[in-house]
Amino acid sequence: MNEIYKSTSMVRENSAARERGESVAREYERVVNTFNKILEFKEKIRLSLENRIFDLQEHLSGDADKLCTLTRNIEIYDLNATKIASNLDDLLTEETGLKDNYNKLLQGASMDMVGASVADDALAQVSSIGGESSTENLMQKRDHYLDSLSSSFQKLDDDLRSVSSLRTEMLNARSEIFRKKEQALDKKAALEENGRHLEDELDKVKSDLEVSVREEEVLTLEYAQLINRVEGCIVVSEDIDKVLFSSLTAADEFTQ
Repeated sequence: MNEIYKSTSMVRENSAARERGESVAREYERVVNTFNKILEFKEKIRLSLENRIFDLQEHLSGDADKLCTLTRNIEIYDLNATKIASNLDDLLTEETGLKDNYNKLLQGASMDMVGASVADDALAQVSSIGGESSTENLMQKRDHYLDSLSSSFQKLDDDLRSVSSLRTEMLNARSEIFRKKEQALDKKAALEENGRHLEDELDKVKSDLEVSVREEEVLTLEYAQLINRVEGCIVVSEDIDKVLFSSLTAADEFTQ
C-alpha cells in the first residue's frame, strides 16, 4: 500500500517536474527570442541612423563647397561690375570731350580752339600752299581746308561710334554680370536654407541615435545579466551528472 502511494506520488512529481521544466524552457526561449529580436532591431536602427548622419554630413560638406564657390563668384561679379562702371565713366569723359570738339567745329571755332588732335592735318595742308593770295590760291586753300575739316568731322564721327559701341558692349556685359550674380545669389540663398534644414535634421538624428544607443546599452546589459543568472543556475553535481548520463544511455537504447 505504501509502495503504491509512493509510486502514485512519484508519477505526479515526475509529470509536474517535466511540465514545469518545459514551461520554464518555453518562457526562457520566449525571453531569449524577444531580446534577440529587439537587439537585432536596435542594431539596424543604430546602423541606419549612423548612415543617415554620414549622408547628412557629406551633403552639408558638399553644400559648403558650393557656397564657397558661389561666394567667390559673387565677389568676382562685383569686382568686374566695379571695373565696368569705372570704364563707363572714362568713356563718358572721352565722349564728352569728343562732343565738345564736335560742337566747337559746328559753331565755327578755330582749329586751334578745337585741338591739335582734330585739325593738325588741315593746318599743315593749308600752310603748305604758298604764294600770293590770288583767287585761285584762296580757292585751293578753301578746298584743302574743307577737305581737312570734313576729315576731322569723320574722325570725330568714328571716335563717337567707337565710344558708343564700347559702351553698348560694356552695358551688355554688365547686364550679363548682374544676371549671373542674381542667379548666384538665388542659389546661395537656396543652399543656405537647405543647409539649415539639414542641420536641424542632423541634430534630430544625432539625438535619436543617442537615445537609441542608451536603450540598446540597457537592453544588452540586462540580457547579459539574465544569461549569466541562468548559466549560474544550470549547474549539475557530478553524481547527478552520472545518473543523467547513464539514464540517457538507457533511454536511448529503450527507444531504439
